[in-house]
Amino acid sequence: MPGDSTAVALLTVLAGSLVLPLLLFGGIFLVVGLNTGSEPGPYTVVFAKPGDECERKGQYLDASTGEPLRCMGPGMISMASIEFPGFSREQNNEVRDWLATLARDGELSVFDHRAVQLRVDEIAAGLPPGTRAERESGTTEIRIGAGLAGTGLLLGSGFAWRWFRNRRAGY
Repeated sequence: MPGDSTAVALLTVLAGSLVLPLLLFGGIFLVVGLNTGSEPGPYTVVFAKPGDECERKGQYLDASTGEPLRCMGPGMISMASIEFPGFSREQNNEVRDWLATLARDGELSVFDHRAVQLRVDEIAAGLPPGTRAERESGTTEIRIGAGLAGTGLLLGSGFAWRWFRNRRAGY
């Protein structure tokens, strides 16, 4: 019957126009949400070489000397100073002095890098709740993505079930 094939074609187009965008946008939100926490946090010390690119967050220091790096990244320029959000002047000076002490023997080792990061983490953990800068999380994006993708899968499976049932009935 020609009317039945038209209805099947319209249902297929309707299913595709509903399900595919839901799955696509759900997947995009999931990828964005899962990658949100992968960038450096506000208290992350990144040891890099001069000329390396930097992210929007994190403190970039020269891997061998511990000196702050002036670097450029996507849409930003990092200034060459050691300033952590919420740290007092004394706390920032303590980190600078610690770096200078470790760099006295000429070059910072991987163990020195870890020691600096541990000291920054200790100071950050002791900050009052109102002054501590928190790392971004992607939980909202993950929830939106899971909802959209789940809805798309539910609708898709409903359309597939209906199509399979109609095929068995001979439509």
